[in-house]
Amino acid sequence: MSTFIIFDFYTHQLFSNWSNSLSFDFLIGANKDVSLISSSEQISSESKSILQTGEKIVVTNHEIQSQLEVHEEAHELQDQLEAEIATSERGLDVIPQMKEKPNNKDHLPRLPADCGYLPEQQEGGRNGSDLTDLKHEGEGYLSPITAANTSIPELTNVQRVELDLLRARAAFRRVALSLMNNGDRVEEICDSTVNQPQGQAYKNACLFQRSYQEMENRFKIYIYEEGEEPLVHDGPCKEIYAIEGRFIQELHDNNPYVTSNPEEAHVYFLPFSVANMVTYLYKRDSGDMSPLLRFVQDYTEVVARKYPHWNRSEGADHFMLSCHDWGPHVSRVDKNLFSKTIRVLCNANTSEGFVPFKDVSLPEVHLVGGEVPTDLGGLPVSKRTFLAFFAGAEHGPVRPQLFKYWERKDSDIVVRHRLPARGITYHEYMKNSKFCICPGGYEVNSPRLVEAIYNDCIPVIIADRFVLPFSDVLDWTAFSLQVLEEDIPKLKELLEAVPMETLVRMQDRVKEIRKHFLLNQPPERYDLFHMILHSVWMRRLNIRILE
Repeated sequence: MSTFIIFDFYTHQLFSNWSNSLSFDFLIGANKDVSLISSSEQISSESKSILQTGEKIVVTNHEIQSQLEVHEEAHELQDQLEAEIATSERGLDVIPQMKEKPNNKDHLPRLPADCGYLPEQQEGGRNGSDLTDLKHEGEGYLSPITAANTSIPELTNVQRVELDLLRARAAFRRVALSLMNNGDRVEEICDSTVNQPQGQAYKNACLFQRSYQEMENRFKIYIYEEGEEPLVHDGPCKEIYAIEGRFIQELHDNNPYVTSNPEEAHVYFLPFSVANMVTYLYKRDSGDMSPLLRFVQDYTEVVARKYPHWNRSEGADHFMLSCHDWGPHVSRVDKNLFSKTIRVLCNANTSEGFVPFKDVSLPEVHLVGGEVPTDLGGLPVSKRTFLAFFAGAEHGPVRPQLFKYWERKDSDIVVRHRLPARGITYHEYMKNSKFCICPGGYEVNSPRLVEAIYNDCIPVIIADRFVLPFSDVLDWTAFSLQVLEEDIPKLKELLEAVPMETLVRMQDRVKEIRKHFLLNQPPERYDLFHMILHSVWMRRLNIRILE
């Protein structure tokens, strides 16, 4: 029986501030007594209870203390990580909890006396790059070069996959340590060419570049073949839930990330569409979700019976994707699907069990008629007429307050239930407004967030428990405003307090990150499809499967 560890490796902390990321706000969890404290995210009590589900799931700071410690020798740390799995007869295992900073060399694998010496560091770094110029010190410690020539047990499929992930983590550390030790050489360490992520819109653009590169070089996805269209392997490709069908379609279209060999996969995709289930299984206005729940339950049971991968990790290295509001509710039918599987959801609401370092917040893209918008951009913010704009239906807990205080109350803030058939159009308002208001509706997410970005309009997000898309790498404070629901009466005061020079910078950053929200066909680097994959890749790095 396999077990697994979940740890917040870097999805929030590392990208936010590497130098401060060593003080993680976690309590050690062991066996059935698991507790979690996180100041980086406001996790609901329900989300905390999800992590307290028994002996199979452990929130631990083992990786934080023994693998994220700031070592002066970056290569030595990589050697330790790679040798740990390559030389262990038991495969991957957990190093006992260390309360004090260990002496690195004391717990590195030692070589027999007749194994020779460590090769000198090659010029230009291990890969011929200048990312790190740190050298090994000391003799008799196993390096990957030496390990390759040393008799070691043959690795299992699980161990091979986990070794691949360990190497990816070590690559991130090398870049992070280089940034810490060579802060004046950032341009040498990072790729500053056009179209590469860079600048203040990112929490750490350099680390994002490297994690994306590691994804491109390593990441493999297996798609379960079970099920038939339209409920599985298909989804809507137009209107408000279009991302479901577009994502499934792209994965099935000879995508280089997809493998036909499940033994080499890092993650396993459950290719059902909740939106199509609602269309074909749900009886309109009945309020009865049981047909959807039965289908998902049956599907996961078939996968669990036919393949070893679900039971091996209890679904922790699997992922589902849903943009329909009912996605989170449907996932509750199976306790592992809800609490351990990576759920890629538009409805990323922490009060409904969304766990930021396990689940992925999915942007909601409204493709009218299935057409990808081409009229992107808008006026410079200094030339826009209106301060803020919103038009939409009055539903959910937030919008009634917005209409109460601002509908037709101020000429600078345009708030309407609907726009007249003739006159300024919806998108023209967006292109001519400094801020675009994005309030939650029935659920926390809204396609207005992406629409604002498409029109170079600075988003104003009013949804207190909404985890913003790609917030592990994007610094939303650099190009958007988040207003508390209770501050809606002060909305104009808050917006007018932002200086014009700040607005100009924020709009420039909106333009910079727009590419991450575009659906291209075929997909392009760093676009929405690849950002979803990158988010899943990062969550997979938060998991270690142990045999």
